Amino acid sequence: MGESASARTERELAALRREIDTDLAYLRARLSEDVDPRRLARRQPVAVFGTLASVAAVVGVALASRVKSFRRSRSETEIDQIVQRLGGRLDQLKGRTRKRFREALRKEIGEVESGPRAKQMFWESATAGLTSAAALLAQRFASRLAADDELPEGRR
Repeated sequence: MGESASARTERELAALRREIDTDLAYLRARLSEDVDPRRLARRQPVAVFGTLASVAAVVGVALASRVKSFRRSRSETEIDQIVQRLGGRLDQLKGRTRKRFREALRKEIGEVESGPRAKQMFWESATAGLTSAAALLAQRFASRLAADDELPEGRR
């Protein structure tokens, strides 16, 4: 006599589980290979160095804007002199109102002096870096995905 239907089903399920476990182990191994930065740099050096250069540019712009803001910070007397040149009467304002006015004026002067160019360059370089990194990952994923069909049965 043959085996029962449930025993055959259990045997088939066990075989499928083994295949799934083997495929998962294979996928984990390939994932660890794809995520390894040394292998990635060896396979796609231009994309990796482009991404690193973009990140360095973003950090450089951020540091330069911080240094520039420290250099351009205006003292209380400079703000008072600007107001006097424009014909204002800052001395008639009371304590807290004077402080808020000085802060608002300092902020406005900072926006006019810095302009939107530094922010725009920062966001463009950040976007370029993220785009190149995403393109690299997508390319690697797609090449690995397409390569599955061409692998011999012994390697799977």
